[in-house]
Amino acid sequence: MKATRRQPSSLAALALKWVGIILLLSYLLDVLVEPLPYQFLDLGWRIRVLTQLVDKGIIALMGLAMLFAGDWIDATTTNAAPPHNKLLDLRFWALILSSILGFIFFVLAPLHIIDVNRASTQQLARIDQQTQQAETQLETQLGSENFQQQIEQRKEALRQQIGTLLENEEQLNEALANEQLPPEIKAVLEESKTNPRVLDEFLEEQAQALPAQLETQILEQRQNLEKQTRLTSWKSSLRVGLSSWLLAAGYIVIGWTGLRGMLGGSPRVSRQAPMG
Repeated sequence: MKATRRQPSSLAALALKWVGIILLLSYLLDVLVEPLPYQFLDLGWRIRVLTQLVDKGIIALMGLAMLFAGDWIDATTTNAAPPHNKLLDLRFWALILSSILGFIFFVLAPLHIIDVNRASTQQLARIDQQTQQAETQLETQLGSENFQQQIEQRKEALRQQIGTLLENEEQLNEALANEQLPPEIKAVLEESKTNPRVLDEFLEEQAQALPAQLETQILEQRQNLEKQTRLTSWKSSLRVGLSSWLLAAGYIVIGWTGLRGMLGGSPRVSRQAPMG
């Protein structure tokens, strides 16, 4: 009857051990295969690989937890003694691996933060270069004859559109009642009824203000890109850095505590079968 009662526990212990081993091997396989081809000098490659290692780091931690949970169940339900030679004890190598992973994740956090800040600096430099190129192109475009012709064409098209409205009182009233129409356009339409020169003055002002508007758009785009770059860098540093240190703490606690107990001679949970 005792053997019958132990059987489910032994099966659970075996299942937990094997699942833990599979999770550990799966993570180690990802560590070796996912980074291929190795490009240690490539900044983008390092950031991508370190992020993946940290994001999947919980897998190996769960594997260790299942492995030791299975060993604990096995220790309370069987009479098997642990190997006297520590090199033959699976727990010993699991604790060594946990300690190594803890050290790696502890080091990965600052390395990732440094790489992300470096990548952010490079991206900001590229944004600045692109902005300067856009401003140079704008200056060249503004001084070209083709651009001036386009301005005149736009002015003539607007003049015709507004002139058509002024000739049709019904359409003019509909336009003035349109809430989406800019206030300055409404003012021009109103004044144009009595002063036709207002339209020409308005079109000339718009043409003169166009270069400043285009330059403002370039600067706004630059600010948005810089803001997005800094935000992405900050989020990556915070998320991956903190996650890496949390994983390091978990691995180090498991590894160092277990090794200290094993090598220091702390008594292990008795392998004797429970009474009754």
